[in-house]
Amino acid sequence: MTTMRAAEFAAAGEPLRMVTRPVPVPGPGAVRVRVDACGVCGSDLLVQAGGIPGTRFPLIPGHEAAGIVDAVGPGVSGWTEGDQAAIYYMHAPPDRLSARGRPNLSLPMSRMGVERDGAFAEYVVVPATTLIRPPAWVDPVALAVLTDAVATPYHAMVTIGRVQEGETVVVIGIGGIGSNAVQLGRHLGARVVAVTRSAAKRDLAARLGADAVVDGGAPDVLERIAEAVGDDGTDVVVQCVADPAADELAIAAAGRAGRVVLVGAAHQPFQVRATDLIWRELEVRGSRAFTAGEIAACIDLYLDGSVTVDHLMGDVRPLSHANDALEDLRSGRVMRAVVDPRRAG
Repeated sequence: MTTMRAAEFAAAGEPLRMVTRPVPVPGPGAVRVRVDACGVCGSDLLVQAGGIPGTRFPLIPGHEAAGIVDAVGPGVSGWTEGDQAAIYYMHAPPDRLSARGRPNLSLPMSRMGVERDGAFAEYVVVPATTLIRPPAWVDPVALAVLTDAVATPYHAMVTIGRVQEGETVVVIGIGGIGSNAVQLGRHLGARVVAVTRSAAKRDLAARLGADAVVDGGAPDVLERIAEAVGDDGTDVVVQCVADPAADELAIAAAGRAGRVVLVGAAHQPFQVRATDLIWRELEVRGSRAFTAGEIAACIDLYLDGSVTVDHLMGDVRPLSHANDALEDLRSGRVMRAVVDPRRAG
């Protein structure tokens, strides 16, 4: 097989188009992966809109992927054809931040599906160092969504938010990221309050382990959060909505000495007074993506039953229907769409 099918953006603002490309050949230190599944998330919509600096067009998007090692380039050890692998989409030369365990902030960075072609294709070539080996076989769709939809809130909750057993966590926005923040909060032994405008998502949050759910569209939402939290106040707020009003709500909902973690990537500014932070000694931190080690930790949590991804696996489409998958996500009909290049259609 010398050619493959792929879906690419010809330019910012354009829909995906199906193209035929040569099957890529892995160079030194690289591997070729046969893509078995690639999740579709909000970042892909942002790529399409031209909203991520560094994006180059034409581009095959897709950064939330899993598959089978198909070919190994020179100098690669530890991987052989037939191995299952999840892919960490970021790659950067070693620098001071990588040395401190923060490769997600390294520069210059090359991101699969942003600066280089991604996994909306039958095959993708990636650096061997970006592969994560599951300790046991994992359903490819589950493995793909674990690499981002679960790893992103894991990074936010564990690394940035430092959630501890017995603390109270408020999760704002119960979508593809926030729903898993609820699960992870439960796993970490926290009391979790979920906030969302959607009645269906409030039901989902309860099923995933939220101790209380609050209607995010209520005019007295802050008072409802305070009532659900109780007198001790909120220790951590994880904000998963790309909306500056939700950023302001997150800061308002934080308790004394609280930590506010911003995951939802709004481009618009929000307002905060210095006294809002000083008088409660609030800590406000951004949370960007995740690390390969955090993906591995999420795979372990899935395999031991601590988290589920069933709620993210209901919309799996063939590669030729990738535009429909994008629209499903854009419209809010699904929390996660997944493209399966092996599926006919």
